[in-house]
Amino acid sequence: MNKEWDIELLEQTDSMISFSWTPTDEVSQIKKDGEIVYTGTQSSFRDEGLPPGELFCYTIERQTAQGNWVPALKLLTGTEKRDPDCINQLEQIVLSTIVSRERISLAWGAIDGIDEYEIYRDGEQVAKIQNTQFTDWNVPEDREMVYWVRARRPVERTESPLRKVKSLVANIFGALNAGSSQEQAAVEKFWLSKKIAPLNQLLTEGQSKPPELKWHLRYLTFLPDDVLKNPNLTSPNTYFQGDNRTFNPDSKHYRSLTNSIVNLSQQQSVFDFDKDIGTSISYNWRRKFRKADIASSEGVNAKILEETPLKTGVLLTHSVGNPLTTSPNIDYELSAMFYRNGVYDFIGIHDQSPNHEIYIKLGDAGTWQRLHQTESEGLAWMADPIAAHYWRFSNFL
Repeated sequence: MNKEWDIELLEQTDSMISFSWTPTDEVSQIKKDGEIVYTGTQSSFRDEGLPPGELFCYTIERQTAQGNWVPALKLLTGTEKRDPDCINQLEQIVLSTIVSRERISLAWGAIDGIDEYEIYRDGEQVAKIQNTQFTDWNVPEDREMVYWVRARRPVERTESPLRKVKSLVANIFGALNAGSSQEQAAVEKFWLSKKIAPLNQLLTEGQSKPPELKWHLRYLTFLPDDVLKNPNLTSPNTYFQGDNRTFNPDSKHYRSLTNSIVNLSQQQSVFDFDKDIGTSISYNWRRKFRKADIASSEGVNAKILEETPLKTGVLLTHSVGNPLTTSPNIDYELSAMFYRNGVYDFIGIHDQSPNHEIYIKLGDAGTWQRLHQTESEGLAWMADPIAAHYWRFSNFL
């Protein structure tokens, strides 16, 4: 490939995507989700009348001396989804990915109140930047890559109407809990992740589609400790039994478990969902057994959020309390979009306690792949005013 080819400008709104690339004398061809939408010598393209919050894949191809078309650049981007009432700002921004030979570039919308981002490649930090774009050079072409973009924001910087309440309560919480600082309790976390197929696969002409489109999604919450102290000092339930484990998609010990199956193999999608709640056990101040019970699962629900010829969207909501004592619920929300071309896009929000782990696998015989894992900051972090954890995970296939 001509190494000088690159995307020079990329813009999007909630209904338009526009991009330009390095001018050359060559004839170029653009494919949008596999369909030819332009052939000519101009070096810019504008796509209008698009639905909000939608992903699109554009391929810029060049013509060889033999008259064949070969991919020079590939761009996965989308339209914005503007909603002033949206709680999770990651839902409104776009994470764009540009790939070419030995190069991967990421660009994302700015998040209010954040001025620094940490970049990780395959779990190892590779950069700390102030702008909202990152390019990785000399990328191996024969293996999958996973990038994380991580940031933290003090609650006082958010535009939420609950900002002052959250900031005040979080700081009081930090002062009263020895295990965490006021600064920790008043900081929201934002994680953006992108899983990218091998470059030699993405840039191969006429690449095949995934062999099947039956996705399994598993979400577990658990307490890693063997026994943990109740933050409510007036409760007769002085201690609670934890799940005594680390991250494991197949563990039988958890606070809650949900399994979702989205099957897009046929024209009409099929969705299955099941849920389970773990047993809560409490001990007295002598660490002797006191009581056991199972919380109701009525607060755990799933539904089809959206269904089009291109994709199926699912919404999971979770709010489960401790059946043995009055305490904040374990709350999370996850919207999952599954596209028929194999791309997926997950957007979630949850409390910073307990541990959360989410996995995905393709097909019944597939293996679980990690999407998201976070460690608990302590039981008291489930209180509503404390800073939340926002995350988004998508792939480029």
